Amino acid sequence: MIIEEAKARLVQLDEDLELFDEMGIPAGQRLNGKLNSIRQAIADLKALLNQKPFSSTDEEIEFFKHVKPQFIARHLFAMDVFTIEAGKPVDTAEVVKSYFEQELKYIRKYYDQNKFMHQYYVLDGTELDGLLFVRNVQPPSSLIPDVQGFDPQFSTAGDYIFARFITNERIQDFLTDRLYSPQEAEALSGISKRRVTLKWTGEAINLAEMAYGIWLTGQVNNGNAGISEIMGWLEINFQVTIGRPFRRWQSISGRKRVSHVKYIDQMKAAILKRLDDENA
Repeated sequence: MIIEEAKARLVQLDEDLELFDEMGIPAGQRLNGKLNSIRQAIADLKALLNQKPFSSTDEEIEFFKHVKPQFIARHLFAMDVFTIEAGKPVDTAEVVKSYFEQELKYIRKYYDQNKFMHQYYVLDGTELDGLLFVRNVQPPSSLIPDVQGFDPQFSTAGDYIFARFITNERIQDFLTDRLYSPQEAEALSGISKRRVTLKWTGEAINLAEMAYGIWLTGQVNNGNAGISEIMGWLEINFQVTIGRPFRRWQSISGRKRVSHVKYIDQMKAAILKRLDDENA
């Protein structure tokens, strides 16, 4: 199925992008390497689409609403981060802070300028999917004022603006990390809670299974969190090293005995047993 193959290619892309971050090379060289990897991944995505037509309109909507925007967002994010860092003033901490705050204002302004579409994105609306995420459909100009200048076989009216929303969320996190301490950022986001220290003591591959389950079912950030982001969050909060996503996926997919998802099967069995015991 094209959706699964495209998601697997996204995992490979994230693996490549992580490697560039770890290389310690100059920013311009790092950006160039990332953009080359992203362009190749998008070319592979386009080739995949040419080889395997969609089986249904629902699959087409899923691809252009949730899958392709993730690839485009990687490109936009790499460019935005480079531009922001390159423009950062060499000055006092107060001036730098003001600079980052101004960048946040630009994002808020973009949301205001595209208020209807942003609400549709945030609320995960579906009523207009047939207009926004199906090819060769022209939506009312009040929704998307300008949808010209793209490949009609590889674009829809709404996929780019969804990619921009995904990018903006990541840029907001990027800027917030540079503006505030973790405690301040938590207070600003309205999620100040008592912290509980938990440590994962099971096998790391089991947590990798969970991470892929969370990612593939779109349970975090309306399905817009990448597998690397989910694994990174789990690593930090459970104080464990899971390893590279693509390598973990290879380990899971390469299993030959019993089940590819051994741990998830164990979880299911344990939950069903408790339910049976309670109802006995």
